[in-house]
Amino acid sequence: QDPFMEDYDFAKVRPQMMANLNKILGLFDEAGRMGADLVCGPEDIQHIAPYGLYVDTVDPETGEILFSSLAVPVPGPLTDKIAEIARRHEMYVIAPLIEKDDGKVFNSAVIFDRKGKIIGKHRKTVVPVMETWLVDVADEFNVFQTDFATIAVATCWEIWFPEISTTLALKGADIIFNPTMGGTGPEGLSTAHRYITRAIDNSVYIVPVTRGTRGNGIIDFDGKVVAEAVGKADTVIMAEIDFRKERATSSKWWTTINGTANQKAIYFLSRRPETYGLLTEPHPPVLERYKDVKLTTGDRARQLEAVKAVNYGPKRR
Repeated sequence: QDPFMEDYDFAKVRPQMMANLNKILGLFDEAGRMGADLVCGPEDIQHIAPYGLYVDTVDPETGEILFSSLAVPVPGPLTDKIAEIARRHEMYVIAPLIEKDDGKVFNSAVIFDRKGKIIGKHRKTVVPVMETWLVDVADEFNVFQTDFATIAVATCWEIWFPEISTTLALKGADIIFNPTMGGTGPEGLSTAHRYITRAIDNSVYIVPVTRGTRGNGIIDFDGKVVAEAVGKADTVIMAEIDFRKERATSSKWWTTINGTANQKAIYFLSRRPETYGLLTEPHPPVLERYKDVKLTTGDRARQLEAVKAVNYGPKRR
């Protein structure tokens, strides 16, 4: 429902949100029947993020900005539904949703254990400019221990920042899920070079879960595609992974020279963090080049002008 279009009907907003959500929950249930130990959905399983651009559209039922009104509490009725699926199939679930907490809205991924208990959540820490208009950001990078591996979430744009996936790997993540509404590779995961690079750099599995029919699946720590389903929609993509295996070289020469065959150990033991100070500088020299650039973040008047200028909406893409 596009509030800028003549046929906008507020009465259809929540039913359509629930239809999107129920489709995802159906796929979670299917994964459970297939025997999955863990399932992850795409970013924003309610499919309400587009409303985040309508900064002056009000929910007539609540008086709130429409997007904020659609965000949900955690825990709450929506997460109770997901918990039931996790519990029924004794399966971990990563459920990315738009969360409301104490007047703030977060782009969150909620993690459930095999008993349906919420064991944690990841709130997006860096967001695209248009998402800053109504979404708050968090400041933590958490990993979560399961009974088979240490997992982590880097939501959407977070995968663009190499520091984030490296931080998660340094905290012990074996596999990083990337629920996203963005694209990955134009021809599937074999052309998803950013994702392949993140996997190899950190010797971790990377799992993009996106909307669309390209770029969903699993990449192993060598940058190889383990599983994908190019061209298929509404599909559970599944693979079996042995997390006892670590990335290792087969070269006896390299093993002897380094003292180990474990590539991940060699890499992280060779770090020199004392030389990385510039990474935490808020105003590095490169920003001098862009000192006159002003983003629309925090400028409601420019935000409204921008949205109206592009007449954003599902029917005009």
